[in-house]
Amino acid sequence: MLLYVVRHGQTEWNLEHRCQGISDIPLTEQGINETKKLKELVDKLDIDIVYSSPLSRARDTAKILIGNRLPINIDDRLTERDWGMNEGMLVSDLDQYDCWDVILNTGVQGIEKVQDFMKRISEFLEDIRAKYPDKNILVVAHSAVLRVIHYLLGTIPEDGDLTKINVPNLRIIEYEVK
Repeated sequence: MLLYVVRHGQTEWNLEHRCQGISDIPLTEQGINETKKLKELVDKLDIDIVYSSPLSRARDTAKILIGNRLPINIDDRLTERDWGMNEGMLVSDLDQYDCWDVILNTGVQGIEKVQDFMKRISEFLEDIRAKYPDKNILVVAHSAVLRVIHYLLGTIPEDGDLTKINVPNLRIIEYEVK
């Protein structure tokens, strides 16, 4: 299986470096325009199946990238991590260690526990791997989702720190999944 993953286009909260989580923040005009530019590259890819998070910033990105070419499968497991009471906070105000440490697995302030979050992403990957072993799949989702996919597919930072995995908006990352 060939897996292409794309983080949604720019939002106002991306510009302000805020935790978006499950807050449904729309794309900015710039995010829409940049997505339209990326469409030219996506049109050249041999994609069989498309999945998206249900949040509008990902769903709208997928719609622009794919147009009417293929149906978009919405999967709730691709929803961004729930940041609880930290939604809307500046990322710099969060204790990244507490938020991402798999051993601590903290749910402080209503944050979705990292082990629970990783489990739902892992289940999604296992499902598509079993259903579509010979297909090319595009997934449009969020920074934390794509970090976990990156981690689960074996490209792990030496110290295990998921925050070191850089997932910019609108970059296509390709994985060969066996």
